[in-house]
Amino acid sequence: MRFFYILLFTMISTFGYSQHKHKVTTILDSPTVDIDDALALDSKGNLYGSNFGNYAGNTVYKVTPTGEVSAFVTDLKAPNGLAFDSNDNLFVVEFLGGAIHKYDSNGNLLKTYEVGGYPSGLIKEFRSDNMIFTNSADSSVNKLSQDGTVIVLHKGAPLLYPVGLAYSKSGKLFVGNYEGREIHSLNCYGELEYVATVPDSGTDFPYLGFITYAKGSIYATVYGEHKIYKVNPRKIDDVKVYAGSIQGNTDGNISKATFSYPAGIIASKSGKELYISEYKSTGNVRKITRKKKKNKIKINLKISPNPVSEILKIKGQVPSKGSVKIKIFNLYGRNVFECVIATDNKKFKKEVNLKNWSTGLYQVVMYHKQNKISKRIIVKK
Repeated sequence: MRFFYILLFTMISTFGYSQHKHKVTTILDSPTVDIDDALALDSKGNLYGSNFGNYAGNTVYKVTPTGEVSAFVTDLKAPNGLAFDSNDNLFVVEFLGGAIHKYDSNGNLLKTYEVGGYPSGLIKEFRSDNMIFTNSADSSVNKLSQDGTVIVLHKGAPLLYPVGLAYSKSGKLFVGNYEGREIHSLNCYGELEYVATVPDSGTDFPYLGFITYAKGSIYATVYGEHKIYKVNPRKIDDVKVYAGSIQGNTDGNISKATFSYPAGIIASKSGKELYISEYKSTGNVRKITRKKKKNKIKINLKISPNPVSEILKIKGQVPSKGSVKIKIFNLYGRNVFECVIATDNKKFKKEVNLKNWSTGLYQVVMYHKQNKISKRIIVKK
């Protein structure tokens, strides 16, 4: 019986394989506009980036999907983390001002939250408009409630100047240490669980920038390595280089593209694009387009009529010539029919006489190499 029910709910109609072709392009290269830190995307696809400027920056810029650039807000003291709420209000961390500011979509200041210390990273809380922010003054992760209340979620070791924040699709919060480059997950009880340490080979700037989450992986920047790393959050220290090698500004295929002190990183909602700011390459913002080319191998199985009282017609298609095996199982998982059919130009067909079969449910299963498709039929008189 157990075997039958496994078959009963196995309904497969297509199989496929995928090949990723990731491409890097420069979407901002300006001698006057310097986006070198945190990035955020609004619901319309506009990209926002802060100019930290080695503590001397003061502007958050807006870049439209068509490439138009403008200063969104100015006169800030080292703007750092950025995040949008569900109403497209932009929250901006002012690192040297000890504050988080809230702006509407036109850049009008709506509210200022005095949080003290040196706030840095920022992300909207999962499924709420509260904000989660890090503070370098006490190596803490905090919640900024909509009423302005600040709740400490975790403070101190093993956090060491945390900046990067990212949520998984299921709502798990990840925190990245600026120094030491460790990534931890933080649960609702304020408990940290170690995930990975992103490597550095002894560069002049051995710090973890920002992190983002896309398609089941964490992506992290390391300034002096000139690289973006891909981290598997389901295993310990499962880290590999995703993009970058030596310092440079080469676009094109991700295997050959180079970066110059990558800092901010944000994924689009679909996860198909990653945006990266560069800390020591004036004005540069890069985009990685994660194109996925699907080559579908069509496998199908058709049966008719259903319900059937006498002749069951079976036909289908497979991706290669050869043969397919057809088996029919009764309600108790017993194999009551079996045959091998040669494929003609990758297609096959077969008629089975069920005239003297007992009334009830049956399962027709087609096997082709490593593939299997099952269909349920009803035999009635």
